[in-house]
Amino acid sequence: MDVTGRLLAQTLTERLGETVLVENHPGAGSNVGNAFVARAAPDGYTLLLATPSAAINASLYRSLPYDIQKDLVPVAGVASSELVLVTAPDSPYHTLAELLAAARAHPGKLSYGSAGVGSTEHLAGELLKQLAGLDVLHVPYKGTGQAMNDLRGGQVQFIFGGAAGLVPLVRDGQLRALAVTSARRPLDLSEIPTMEEAGVPGYEITIWSGVFAPKGTPSAVIEQLNKTITAASRDLADRFAALGGRPMPMTPPQLEALLTAQIDLWRKVITQANVHVD
Repeated sequence: MDVTGRLLAQTLTERLGETVLVENHPGAGSNVGNAFVARAAPDGYTLLLATPSAAINASLYRSLPYDIQKDLVPVAGVASSELVLVTAPDSPYHTLAELLAAARAHPGKLSYGSAGVGSTEHLAGELLKQLAGLDVLHVPYKGTGQAMNDLRGGQVQFIFGGAAGLVPLVRDGQLRALAVTSARRPLDLSEIPTMEEAGVPGYEITIWSGVFAPKGTPSAVIEQLNKTITAASRDLADRFAALGGRPMPMTPPQLEALLTAQIDLWRKVITQANVHVD
């Protein structure tokens, strides 16, 4: 997302003729940055580049200093991509069906790694468990890199990760891809089946990014920002493709509908998995 934000800022600077700065406000699973923008002046000069964590956190955290649906308003979609489920290259599982069969035959024996509790990668695994009826162990790490090391070492049997980081390793033979989480096979990953094609009906996760503004930002400002950001994201199609993504042009109502659907999806997954962060 940092790379996406910086590409977008550079392109917006060129289109607007004014410098657009990227300010990182890390912490608490993106809640620090989300709250910062929610409290900002509603003048169109302070914006949030949100990701699925904005929808996840609405249920993951027992209390938040902001409400993503009440304190922020949608401006424009930016980009989308998918996660990829991968195993080690010497794994005995060559297809998702084989992995699922092994998990069902040996409940509680297989495990998967993630970048941490409440991460999209973690909850992607929880969704798989729920839809496929699996009993597999989640092993949280401090980052995808550590999870990948243990995957190669055989300590965990699979992980979910962003296409941008994993697909080059798949094509180099360092990992084996079993499925992508999108509803359809992306053109640049057409050789990898979707989760549904591979045996998990109803499974779909999109990794998205969208711009939000503080509540009260004038509608005329929102409209102008939407036009400019949409044009900028289309300008970046080739750059997004290199990162395993594609432009995601959306009107404010479309982005609002996406956010609502994502909040509903993750609330169900988090509630059933009983995952919470204080």
